[in-house]
Amino acid sequence: MTIYLTGADRNAARRFRHQVRRRAFLLASALLRFTLSEVLGRPPGRITLERRPQRRPRVVSPRWAGQVALSVTHTDRWVLVGVLPGRARLGVDLEPTDRQPAEKLAEKLPWPDASRGSKLLQRWTLVEAALKAQGRGLTGLSGLELIGGRQEAWRFESEGWRILSAPLKGLAGYPREVGAVAVACEMS
Repeated sequence: MTIYLTGADRNAARRFRHQVRRRAFLLASALLRFTLSEVLGRPPGRITLERRPQRRPRVVSPRWAGQVALSVTHTDRWVLVGVLPGRARLGVDLEPTDRQPAEKLAEKLPWPDASRGSKLLQRWTLVEAALKAQGRGLTGLSGLELIGGRQEAWRFESEGWRILSAPLKGLAGYPREVGAVAVACEMS
């Protein structure tokens, strides 16, 4: 793992007080650099990433920046890194099942029925992945509109973006985590 980390990655990891979060950040950084290296054909240490609190990482070089969308999420047990070549945007989210969204936040989810019980956390991951893909984070929640879908995938629209969000089915053997992935494309 350490061959993929830079001094900037190690410095950024120092902002995490808890060892588990710090390790998750370093693992996500190594996975991200490894994947970007494969996709871009560049050495991992030559890929400069911009990191801002509560924002997705971004490839800094103008030559490479428009060619990939990045998204990272982690729990105490898992790290998920997404890299999507092309012009679409990507969002990924993972949540431990023992964590539920705050009641005030749950009330703002765009489903017409009450999103309570077992559906709540999965729906939250679908929404959070969609918000990450759009690039707005929680500030975009009020503008996110559910257009349609069913259990396999849900469609949203928000401020000129069409977003498809789907649950991660591969986590079925790991009942302690729920996740989703979303892709956003600009509407023409």
